[in-house]
Amino acid sequence: MSKIRIPKKQVSRRMRWSRWATFFAFAQMGAVMLMWSTSTSSLRAEQGWEGAAGDATFGSLALAIGIGNAIGCAVSGPLVDRFGARRVAIPSLVLYPLLYLPLSLLGSMVGLLATGILIGAARGSVDVVANVNGVQVERHYGRPIMSMFHAAYPASGFVFGFVGSAFAQHFTESPLVPYLVIGVTMSVLGLLFGRLYLSPEEHLAPVELAAADGADARGGLRAPAAAALAVMIGFGVLAFVSYLAESATFDWGQEFVRRTLETTPGVAALAVTVFSGAQFAGRVLGDALSARFGQRAVMAASGVIGAIGATLMLTAAVPAQALIGFGFVGLGVSCIVPLMLSAAGRLDPENSGRNIGLVNSIGVAGMFVGPAGITLLVSELGIAWMPLLPLVLLIAIAIAGPILIAAAPSFRSAGEEPAREEPAAEVGALR
Repeated sequence: MSKIRIPKKQVSRRMRWSRWATFFAFAQMGAVMLMWSTSTSSLRAEQGWEGAAGDATFGSLALAIGIGNAIGCAVSGPLVDRFGARRVAIPSLVLYPLLYLPLSLLGSMVGLLATGILIGAARGSVDVVANVNGVQVERHYGRPIMSMFHAAYPASGFVFGFVGSAFAQHFTESPLVPYLVIGVTMSVLGLLFGRLYLSPEEHLAPVELAAADGADARGGLRAPAAAALAVMIGFGVLAFVSYLAESATFDWGQEFVRRTLETTPGVAALAVTVFSGAQFAGRVLGDALSARFGQRAVMAASGVIGAIGATLMLTAAVPAQALIGFGFVGLGVSCIVPLMLSAAGRLDPENSGRNIGLVNSIGVAGMFVGPAGITLLVSELGIAWMPLLPLVLLIAIAIAGPILIAAAPSFRSAGEEPAREEPAAEVGALR
């Protein structure tokens, strides 16, 4: 098969800075998430949340954050479409890291739950505005770059996990110090980077996109509103499935390895570590793979690889096989959500905020349903069957994902002829 060379897009300095600002938003979410997760013990100690009653109270706070996240995703999307990413990014990136401070200062449960909802809403807003800006920057670049944005989240989480752990060792009775140090630092940086987000005038017009990958030109420019909404709901369902599979691995992975293979807690803990490392690697490689093979192929391969990993976990006789399975699942789920959000933003660029907010709000529900679904499965069949649900869900993604991706326009630089996606297209020409 003959190779084709896709012309390199000349990207302005303005777009390069906005790309770095998008990286920062994902890094901020990773840093703040690890600030939170490494300080939960000190928060519980400060609030006196002990025993089963303390678990229930803390669970209520976590649920409030999750509900706020879904609300933030749904509400912020239309705001981004109306006012532009920059006007939404600045307050979101500034406020989100600071909203954890009241958790260490309030004693009222009503106040804590209200704060939790605000934290979740701000997190949802940062998530949506970062993805919307990423999609618009990606369109200027004329090639896939979304997966690398999402790679900044686990990379930052890995680094700030050590920072948060150091604070947790020294401040065991209150999380106020890490909330101040990390929160204020991230907020100040958020103000600086938020100013680099794009305004609506800097977006490319929808007609500058090529026809859909494998579809005719009529469907690739502006999809009818009803058809676009149906596709967005489909993307949201797949995001729901992906988050559910990911949640199952994070919540039950260590216990699965420890109890089914009778290994030590230390070895079992490697399951989540391997999963996270593979997920990061997959996101780093995802853009180049999408550029070379096309997003539909990468989506299908993601589901297949993840399903293979779940099968390895399900049939594991030794810890090594289970850990390899966790790695495959991490690779499999790594690019699913970035691919879907990229396609969602390209399908209807003028309403990318609303669309990405819709996809995210549906997908976030998977984080709530995931633990309950896995708990039911484990209770009925035993923990050895835990990988069964991710296996079924990832097979569904392998089948349905490429069909939905095909609805979105493929990449090309503004002013150029549409670029055909062929397996042999040269990756090096895209860099």
